[in-house]
Amino acid sequence: MTNPKRTGTMAEVTDATQEGRKVTAQEVNIIAAKEIAALVKSTLGPMGMDKMLVKNDGGVTVTNDGATILREVNITHPTARMIIQVAKTQEAECYDGTTSAVILAGELMKQTEQLLAKGIHPTMIVRGFKQAAKKAIAHLSSLGFKTEDNMHNVAITAMTGKSAEDDGEHLAELCVQAATRSKPVDVNITVRPGAPVADSFFTNGCIVDKSKMTHNMPDLIEDARVALFDCELGNQQMGNGVNMQFSDSESANKFMADRKSELVTLAESIVSVGATVVLCMKDIDPVVAEQLSRMGVYAARRVAASDLEAVAIATGGTIVSNVEELEPTDLGSCGTVREKKYELSPRPLLFFDDVPNDTVSSIMVFAPTEHLAYEIGRALDDAVGVVYVAHTDNDIIAGGGSAYMSMSLAVKEFASSVGGRAQLAVEAFATALEVIPSTLAENCGLSPIDTLLKLRVAHSEGAHNAYVDVYTGEIETSNAVVEPKRVVKTAVQSATDTACMILRIDNIVTAKEPDEFGM
Repeated sequence: MTNPKRTGTMAEVTDATQEGRKVTAQEVNIIAAKEIAALVKSTLGPMGMDKMLVKNDGGVTVTNDGATILREVNITHPTARMIIQVAKTQEAECYDGTTSAVILAGELMKQTEQLLAKGIHPTMIVRGFKQAAKKAIAHLSSLGFKTEDNMHNVAITAMTGKSAEDDGEHLAELCVQAATRSKPVDVNITVRPGAPVADSFFTNGCIVDKSKMTHNMPDLIEDARVALFDCELGNQQMGNGVNMQFSDSESANKFMADRKSELVTLAESIVSVGATVVLCMKDIDPVVAEQLSRMGVYAARRVAASDLEAVAIATGGTIVSNVEELEPTDLGSCGTVREKKYELSPRPLLFFDDVPNDTVSSIMVFAPTEHLAYEIGRALDDAVGVVYVAHTDNDIIAGGGSAYMSMSLAVKEFASSVGGRAQLAVEAFATALEVIPSTLAENCGLSPIDTLLKLRVAHSEGAHNAYVDVYTGEIETSNAVVEPKRVVKTAVQSATDTACMILRIDNIVTAKEPDEFGM
């Protein structure tokens, strides 16, 4: 490496050389894309490997979830960040398939490398890739079937290869219950270590990881009226860092008595509106809490903003920023608010049951260890989204790389009608689609070559839902492994768009900061 004399292409910035020549920006971009794909490639499938993510503060996360890995990894290269954007798009649209989308994008760039070596112009490659993607997606539309009784299998497939797999049957039922009645954004997943995974359950309502402020507060409130605050209750009136000085003890005692009276009045004003449950995002003065307790009100402080919002949606309540502004119409309502402690769990949980908004639901996830609990929580979060997509679209296809092989054969057949150099790009696209079943086989200890041969034969004979059982290596055509069609369609489209965008970049330059005139 030598110091560059000027700013220009990425090759000039890094002054990278290969066999005595300067590496072009396109080559640098291809390398970056392939490296990102290689990072997550080994995590794909039911036997995918895990990655250990170590943060600067020493925190450690062990996961094989592609979206989590790409979200947490420290990447600065602009092209690599474009590939990561593929994962973000996939996650936002489909809740799954992030790893497949990134692997496919990386494989398209690998095929591009070979095409460029043959002297094919990038614009011709882009044209061929777009034609091939259009054909692949059109063919995908002819595949698939209605969800009917396959929702359970969709959930099982989404969790296969993750920590939730061992208890997949039970957890799949929870996913189906949640996703068929609620949008993913309205499904609250709470994790807690210290109990078997089999104890995990679904409930219609909210679960908040908080407990009452004093032991005298009730554990159960029926026909609850819920007040929600995002301000401090009592302490804010004193201000921060206020140093009170008094000339004598009598003045001090009078001030404290007046202050206590104000706090008692504040608590009484909340109750006078009709509140029987108080949730506060910030702190609650002990005097306020004690008075609420005497009046039979349940109160919890420092509730997470996300939990406060979830309870507001579930109960129909309004989050208030000033006690004086609290009105009876701001109160949420629900059948019961109950606090329950589990034997192996150090802290109780707060349940809001029989809420008026029945689209809000919760899954309580238990696991023996904290790491496992959070990993299962992540897996369930994805699975709920996938099941929701399948339920909404009512259109699923065989998983296990089946759709990718079927599209590959259709694109190969289409290539002969393209002609010219674009045909080579179309054929390369077809080859790239095979990377998904090939990687699945490789990660499961099977021969990628033998697996692809078996799949080609099965699909050529008309079995468009054929996939290889990675546990046995045999061809299967059952509906046991299924996924939403949207997952595959979005992966193909986003990977293609990103690959084409990268291909059209021939220079990477450092842009100057705008001056005071915006120039």
